[in-house]
Amino acid sequence: MTTINLPSAPEFLCIGFFCHDLHEGDYILGGTASYASLMASQLGKRTAVMTSVGNDFEYFEVFKNNNIEVFNKPANKTTVFNNIYENGNRIQFIYDPAEKLFLNDLPNQWRQSSIVKFCLIADEVDFSLLNAFPNSLVGATIQGWLRQWDETGKISPKKINWELLKPVDIIFFSDADIENLETTLPEIIKTVKTVVMTKGANGVSIFQQNNTFEFPSFPINEVDPTGAGDIFATAFLLHFYQTKNIALSAAFAHAAASLVVEEIGPKIPTKAQIEERYDEYKRRFIN
Repeated sequence: MTTINLPSAPEFLCIGFFCHDLHEGDYILGGTASYASLMASQLGKRTAVMTSVGNDFEYFEVFKNNNIEVFNKPANKTTVFNNIYENGNRIQFIYDPAEKLFLNDLPNQWRQSSIVKFCLIADEVDFSLLNAFPNSLVGATIQGWLRQWDETGKISPKKINWELLKPVDIIFFSDADIENLETTLPEIIKTVKTVVMTKGANGVSIFQQNNTFEFPSFPINEVDPTGAGDIFATAFLLHFYQTKNIALSAAFAHAAASLVVEEIGPKIPTKAQIEERYDEYKRRFIN
């Protein structure tokens, strides 16, 4: 499936792998680009994804049914992730990573997208693509750039040159994604305009122009955090594009993410659900 049908650039463009996640012996839909694009579409944005999967990808129909345009760089197989939990620790494996995405893979009409979100899961985006969107709000979930793997597919942390992220307006990561956080965080903050660090149930820290902002999570009973970080980042970007307000964007993002973790399995909340919880979050936490 390689199609370009949008008459103009999408409002929200995701760049990164769709993948299959192994779950109890079966495949389920995975990948930051999956959750991000579905969330943007749910919020009424014309949405597109640049990705790479094989003919074995099982979920093209999901994106077609949500009016999400997909440009696929064909691969032999679709990327597979396997998460194994031992004594409370997660060990990740990656199998059959798809084709890396480069600047010359990008459809020309998509360079004018209003919002671009780099959705890294497996070091799949070449840094040259970061310079392709001078007129866009550019965000990036960066965990995929921080991963490497051995011949068995076992994933381990990888260092990057943070200077390469200068073209990005907002980066997103969790406090568990960064090694040696205390020494590395100042370097990241110095390089990127806005840095959003999620901390699970402990909320989010946002660093911008020598200022630090803290916003608590919405208090709920967390059942399954799958996809919450991706939903948070997407909701934040969309609201920030509209308002340029960090506090309101964090409130909207927390509202969206809180709806994801209340049930088992990935879930895409509706706009009405988010708006209702957003109003409640503002009443509780935004003066």
